Amino acid sequence: MDRILSVSWKNVWRNKKRSLIVISAVMLGTAAGVFTSGLMNGWVDQRVQSAINIEQSHIKLTNPEFLKNEELANYIRGVAPVESYLKFNKKIKGYSKRIKIMSMAATSRGNTALMLLGVNPDDEKVVSELYKHILPDGGEYLENGKSGGIVISDKTAETLRIKNKETGKYKLRSKIVLTFTGKEGEMISQSYRVCGIYKTSNTAFDQMYAFVLDKELRSAFPLTGDQIHEIAVMLNDKDDLISVQDDINNRFPQVTALNWMELAPDAGMMSEYMYFYYLIIMGFILFALAFGIINTMLMAILERGKEIGMLMAIGMNKSKVFKMIMLETIFLTMVGAVVGMAVGWLLIYITGRTGIDFSSIEEGFEALGWSSVVYPNIPTGFFFGVTFMVVITGISASILPARKALKMNPVEALRTDN
Repeated sequence: MDRILSVSWKNVWRNKKRSLIVISAVMLGTAAGVFTSGLMNGWVDQRVQSAINIEQSHIKLTNPEFLKNEELANYIRGVAPVESYLKFNKKIKGYSKRIKIMSMAATSRGNTALMLLGVNPDDEKVVSELYKHILPDGGEYLENGKSGGIVISDKTAETLRIKNKETGKYKLRSKIVLTFTGKEGEMISQSYRVCGIYKTSNTAFDQMYAFVLDKELRSAFPLTGDQIHEIAVMLNDKDDLISVQDDINNRFPQVTALNWMELAPDAGMMSEYMYFYYLIIMGFILFALAFGIINTMLMAILERGKEIGMLMAIGMNKSKVFKMIMLETIFLTMVGAVVGMAVGWLLIYITGRTGIDFSSIEEGFEALGWSSVVYPNIPTGFFFGVTFMVVITGISASILPARKALKMNPVEALRTDN
């Protein structure tokens, strides 16, 4: 076997120019596939992180009826034992209780519908990183507890004309009147002053949500301290997600616990199947490259007909001839693939630190919830999968050339002029 390995490796370099062309093609194809996979993985990672750390948290608890109809009266019943469980469960990093009410927001210059969340800033900062997305010139979050403050998004500020289109400056402390439907169906109005402007990578989220202090929103209806619509939960370890969710659903029938993959199915689906997508991309690339490899090896077999005939005439059996052709093909493919993976990893390493800016089409990306600045990354396990696929490609591409060699008649091959 060692002898066949040595001969096969030397045969690859007998026609250096042709071999280098094939190796270069495999290298470029593999590098492109690796980098594309890294780019997609970076986008998906950022979407997942946004879904967890800004939009949903790991788990949300609500009254089952609230999922069907987000009415004020459908708050969580028997919240005390649920809160006690969350407080003393070591798997849980923190939680935040929220009041959630649909409202109509209006200024003297515009109006829009908003989902208003009443939150406790200290608790909210444990489960959400929204406070990190306050714009540099967009005021401040709710942590200072200023009375009557509301945090809205950049998109909402544009709709309500709180943002000057010409200068891009925000009119902080602008008055917004919010109108809600009360417990008995009556209309309730409450005014707030804009204290903060945020912007995330998800336009749909930005257009929907605004945040005020929990205590102020309660006073408008009023609601007691144990009347809450949802609890956002953040875990210490994401691997505990399903076990904690199932435990909550089994212990507390008065609530429904949904994880972030159920709340943001687009991000959940892509996260779950992304590794499969990577392999599909690489599979298509290697499938296309296989035809070039087959063509190269067939040319090599035809050129070396006399040599192969001589080897068979002096006693090399068909099994060894097949192994020799197969190893040559695998060597040709592996050299290009290994270099390609190294180049692809280097590109990911560099751009993963600098980022790739797609701000020219930012609105299109953010409309889908994707960040316009991407930081590519790729899991190490991906390269093991690619290596396996490269070996399979090499073996598959060697079958036709090897069959061609095995069909040769040693006597006729020796008579050729090759």
